Amino acid sequence: MIRPKRNNRKFQFGSKAETLEQLKPLLEYSHVPDFFYFTVSQWENKPYLIIEKAKELFGETEVIVRSSTRSEDGENISMAGIHTTVSGICVADTELLSRSINKVISSFKKGQNGNNPKDQVLIQHMINDVSMSGVVFTQDMNTGAPYYVINYDDQSSRTDTVTSGGQAGNKTLLVHREATNDINSPRFKALVQSVQEIEIITGYDSLDIEYAVGIGNKVYLFQVRKITTSPNWNREITLRVNDAVKRVCVIVADHFKRMQYVYGNRSILARMSDWNPAEMIGIAPRPLAFSLYRRLITDSVWRDGRAQMGYLAPKGAPLMVSLAGQPYIDVRLSFNSFLPADLDPSISEQLVNAWIDRLFENEEFHDKVEFEVAITVLDFNFDKTMEQRFPWVLNANQIRIFKRALFRLTDGLLSGRVSSIDGELKKIEQLERQRKSLLKNNSMYDIATVSALLDDCVKLGTLPFSIIARHAFIAKSLMRSLIERGGMDESDSLAFQKSIKTVAGEMLEDIENLGASKVTPEEFMAKYGHLRPGTYDILSLRYDQREDLLRGLIDKPIEPAIRNNFSFSQKHIRNVELLLKETGYDITPDVFFTYVRNAITAREYAKFAFTKNISASLEIVAHWGEQIGLSRDDLSYMTIQDILDGINDARGRTIEQHLGEKSLTGRNEHEVTVAVRLPYILKELGYVSVIPLLQNMPNFITNKVARGTYIFLSGHNLQPSDVANKIVLIESADPGFDWIFSCSVTGLVTKYGGANSHMAIRCAEFGLPAAIGCGEQIFDLVLRGSAVELNCSEELIIPMEG
Repeated sequence: MIRPKRNNRKFQFGSKAETLEQLKPLLEYSHVPDFFYFTVSQWENKPYLIIEKAKELFGETEVIVRSSTRSEDGENISMAGIHTTVSGICVADTELLSRSINKVISSFKKGQNGNNPKDQVLIQHMINDVSMSGVVFTQDMNTGAPYYVINYDDQSSRTDTVTSGGQAGNKTLLVHREATNDINSPRFKALVQSVQEIEIITGYDSLDIEYAVGIGNKVYLFQVRKITTSPNWNREITLRVNDAVKRVCVIVADHFKRMQYVYGNRSILARMSDWNPAEMIGIAPRPLAFSLYRRLITDSVWRDGRAQMGYLAPKGAPLMVSLAGQPYIDVRLSFNSFLPADLDPSISEQLVNAWIDRLFENEEFHDKVEFEVAITVLDFNFDKTMEQRFPWVLNANQIRIFKRALFRLTDGLLSGRVSSIDGELKKIEQLERQRKSLLKNNSMYDIATVSALLDDCVKLGTLPFSIIARHAFIAKSLMRSLIERGGMDESDSLAFQKSIKTVAGEMLEDIENLGASKVTPEEFMAKYGHLRPGTYDILSLRYDQREDLLRGLIDKPIEPAIRNNFSFSQKHIRNVELLLKETGYDITPDVFFTYVRNAITAREYAKFAFTKNISASLEIVAHWGEQIGLSRDDLSYMTIQDILDGINDARGRTIEQHLGEKSLTGRNEHEVTVAVRLPYILKELGYVSVIPLLQNMPNFITNKVARGTYIFLSGHNLQPSDVANKIVLIESADPGFDWIFSCSVTGLVTKYGGANSHMAIRCAEFGLPAAIGCGEQIFDLVLRGSAVELNCSEELIIPMEG
């Protein structure tokens, strides 16, 4: 129990220096380095007295000169970080000290009140034995949810990297306020204990605290101020988040247990390990988007498609889990579905446990498990991969059995004997015909049509797409192993990918033809009008609902995509021929490369096609809702089943009242979904409450370098005229963003996305430098600057000032 020193008077926040002055004698668990402060007026009148006082107090030691103005720590607004700080000043160098003080005072002009004679300058002893430094927010800044948000740098040994927005070691740990006893790290325990003491002393639990932790976990305090966004918070959110966290713990603990009929002793839950829900619907989707994704893909399609291809089909359980409304993938189920169906049970058990262990030890692989963790195809590098990743998992005989099972599965798929790409494309064509039939005769206004559209979408859309997408993963795995075995260089592989024309390439040609009046706007929209940046988001407008989008595309001069007629050399063909023969595949190099090309193009086309059913369904729902007094926003907070059941449910005075109540319930629940903080990957129960935000390893596309200003695009702000010659930042890599490739963008950075995701394929096709799936920390760090350097050859993303 923290018992602070007695403070008989109510704490009064003042300037930075005044607040520290009040706190210093009351603190037991942290320390305020020695300091003194003075006003601008005092410096201007008698600077020599201040210099003498600094010498008397600090002697030969180093100091830091900091601002302490009223505008920095206002009651309702903060100007944190706006003023200059000068560190590492030796007091004995009086000329340097004077220049530093003047430099800090000059920066006061940036404040709201300009130069104020009463503004203060603070000179403080410089702390050099730093193991960690940063900023703590005692509540979530955006929502007021009950988390300690600890931004820290434990690499540079500096005290200003977090506050200055530097990249070095900028990490984040979140701690649920009711779970501080679950902290294991001594330094974070010491930090949180000191923060709790400050909360008690000040009588305020919404604070912004700048700190450092020295050797021996000694906590130093540099600044304490109120969080100025707190008046915007919903004060009830704390209790609701606390309840949600308890419920999440129960669900996570249940998923970590042994499951009947499923291989693996334990599981991991992750946002991006299979079917990438964070990329497709976001980490906090509204109920309608979540329920559509679940119905169309993660309830059964994920399993059924793989079973048809010869993989194991785990029975019963859905792939996607809802944790307070946030989507997670049960990785154990995913890994089970990557096993050949006829594989020996004991080998299957050992492999799933080994894959789980590898991901447990290498969290950075969470969005690339099919390339870095699980072995789902017999590629050309199987033996070396098994030896390097899992040397002690299987004995020699078990490895031979596993290899033969993978061969039977892969050989059937490559040869077209099992789940051929052409066969699945025929189902996509049938989907197109049935959709057109359903939507004729004004069915666009009949809510009952939605059920038929979605049923068709499952049987003839997402199910064949799931099979085609697996073919594309197999193709990518084989190409990667071809490079690893020296069959070709990575540059050859990139040139091959660039020669592959997908539906995105067709769209660029059609945009060019649109500008040349070879294609009419009506013809263009008939083909592409269904696209929207948020495929499952009813609030995201379609292309054919955005006149500004079409006008911007027509007005822009489009540079035609340069598509080479790439052909492999005889050396490449011979290498592939030898590797195919060595692995046992009875196909020619030409058949192999045709398979790779077809898998990539078919995947993109199938996705383009089945989203027409989703888009039409959302528009029917929106139109129907409008007729009964429900807006798109209202509808977004209901599940698709709520909406479809509503027409057959007689409860409530009216259908509007009945569904309106469901919408209100969904709205309230979604507030908690947004406020609850969870990590990318949940591998231990403690991660629910003590949350390290993962620093992702982005998937870099091409070996190019792009530098310049960026523009951030959400699903609701399509402005073609703004993106030319800029690096585009988007959170999710949805096909609805394909229009950006027509606008001469210089690079792309996405928060979510995998190595074989939609945007990764697009950028490879167009030779656009990109970092796909860079994660929350890197993405947010880039947003703090005004420009970015994207160095794909060295795999670097560097925030800059434009």
